[in-house]
Amino acid sequence: MIAAALVAAALAAPPLVDTGRDRAEALIAAATQDLLDGKPLDPGIDVDLRRLDPAGRLRVLIFLRRSGMLDGPGWTADMLLAPADADGAGQ
Repeated sequence: MIAAALVAAALAAPPLVDTGRDRAEALIAAATQDLLDGKPLDPGIDVDLRRLDPAGRLRVLIFLRRSGMLDGPGWTADMLLAPADADGAGQ
């Protein structure tokens, strides 16, 4: 019985590794709300994107391009595939 309770608690706990998926989803949700409110894209989005891992960054960029919110210059392959930057300053 105790073992079953421990297994249930372990399965219910959030993952210990942060994949960045939550941060990417939060950026998409914020951009969606801005789009629905008729607001322009936040000018600090580049900093937020650089803080994401490449997979999350690409996910958000694809969403922004398809929604029409990101219409400026594109990101180079080096920028897309760069590791997550803690301060978002870039290269």
